[in-house]
Amino acid sequence: MTKLAWTDALSVGIDLVDQQHQRWIGHFNSAVEAIEASLGKDHIIKNLSFLVDYTATHFSSEEQHMAANAYPAMAEHKSKHDDLRQTLADLVRDFEEEGATQPLADAVETFLGNWLIQHIQSVDMAFGAFLREKGVKIPS
Repeated sequence: MTKLAWTDALSVGIDLVDQQHQRWIGHFNSAVEAIEASLGKDHIIKNLSFLVDYTATHFSSEEQHMAANAYPAMAEHKSKHDDLRQTLADLVRDFEEEGATQPLADAVETFLGNWLIQHIQSVDMAFGAFLREKGVKIPS
């Protein structure tokens, strides 16, 4: 497994968003490790469930700040969030039906890892730039 690591290149320049991304990366790494090590259904579902719940919390927070600041690309950004919400639900369903399979570990590691990095580096960076341009600071 290649762990995701937080670097300054992933910083969108908004403290709250950056802190949430760092926490998400930590739980992503834990979920992949749990699946790859077949640590048991309870442990794996706990990690996956936390990832799903934390993703919902993070997305809700971002979307609230988008709405509060009249972010013009909110609909497109939210659509990408909705796609990931569905994918996470599908991964949890796959785990519940098939258990900790290597294809599931690969899907979590590859898809979610790539999605997160690409999302931060494109969509979230644009949102961060928009907020900074407006002089908006979101306390952590």
